[in-house]
Amino acid sequence: LISNAENIDTQTWKLTLRENIKFSDGTTMDAKSVVDNLHHIAQENARAAFLKDAEYEIDGNTITIKTVKPRATLLSDLSDPMFAILNLNSKEDRAMMPIGTGPYKVKTFIADQEIVLEPNTNYWNGTPKLDEITVTKMLEKETAILALKNHELDAYTEMNSEGVKQLKDSDEFDIHMIPSSRVYSLYMNTETLSDVSLRKAIAKAIDKESIAKYLLDGTMTATDGPFTSDSEYALPSSDETSYNQVEAKQILESLGYIDTDGDGYVEKDGQNLSLTIAYYKRLSQEAIATELQSALKKIGIHAELQLHEGTKYLENKEYDLGFYSMVTMPTGDPAYYLNALLSEGGSVNYSGYDNHAMQVLLKQLNDSYDTKERIKLVKQIEEILLSSYSVTYIGFNNLIFATRKGLKNFTPHVTDYYQITVDLELQS
Repeated sequence: LISNAENIDTQTWKLTLRENIKFSDGTTMDAKSVVDNLHHIAQENARAAFLKDAEYEIDGNTITIKTVKPRATLLSDLSDPMFAILNLNSKEDRAMMPIGTGPYKVKTFIADQEIVLEPNTNYWNGTPKLDEITVTKMLEKETAILALKNHELDAYTEMNSEGVKQLKDSDEFDIHMIPSSRVYSLYMNTETLSDVSLRKAIAKAIDKESIAKYLLDGTMTATDGPFTSDSEYALPSSDETSYNQVEAKQILESLGYIDTDGDGYVEKDGQNLSLTIAYYKRLSQEAIATELQSALKKIGIHAELQLHEGTKYLENKEYDLGFYSMVTMPTGDPAYYLNALLSEGGSVNYSGYDNHAMQVLLKQLNDSYDTKERIKLVKQIEEILLSSYSVTYIGFNNLIFATRKGLKNFTPHVTDYYQITVDLELQS
């Protein structure tokens, strides 16, 4: 929606909007409607709080944004899906029938079930090729695979390794797999697991490479950090975070956890070391959680699996080890994720991480416009984060889509978004 962006100073950006953009109801998207959206999003979404007190100046189809603090990542921030521009003056219920600028518009919506889309005849960048698209929510992988086989679905976007096994030899489907920045992360409750050495022992017990290769059949790429290895922000592999079962056992023994009764589990002061592993059904989390339970047993830790409907257990600290899956670079810049994870009040700072040195580094990162300096700062932040073992990273989910032969231009996107485009078509 922007044709040009100019950085005026550390707090000021000038954006030029494309001409003749219309919302799907035919009304014009002008600079005022965009500014109204930015105000609204800043009030409604905690992740957009950096725009709460921003100042805006409109001149024709240009918008000058002045942020309260330097925001080197503003352009990346604005590419986040949370900044989708809607017609806020529409009489339609925005929660049920949002009026946007994309190639398709909402026809019907049933919460937690399905959304039916139809072409946006006012789309500015081409003509949509499909008469209707139905997007259905299916939590059970088996149900989705069966629906594919029964010709009830033309595409499925969250395949797991079992689904690949079932469909890879079929001449009816194409399997698409690309790396993503959606990472399987394991939060460690720093209140119940207050000893960093204990957290390190747990982290060292996880054989991520085996999980990726054997358990998940290559549908995950193992990692020790939050950013993919091809990113300039990624740290090199380190012995400090890599799998070492022997070292994990040695750490436990040094902490006084010893199996004195021969039951296979270590104890201290007469109490077994027993933990809860909380997870929710998303992608391959259930399989990884089960494997983690087995890995902990091998070093003498008893672990109980707890399945939850959502992620409230993280907010409520109802876990010792808690799984969470998140895209770490949705806009191509790591600052978003690091602030959400590590800043005071960050939207995914579930471990309650609070470190003064870290806050100083985050501020320097947020204020810096120098690429080399930003890379250096990100790596410093990662080193502190990983040494705290408050979060352990297991692997990046490889995006796996199954599409029926004849479905064209359904292209996986590394950010896990943007599959439905104006070029999508279904050929008989």
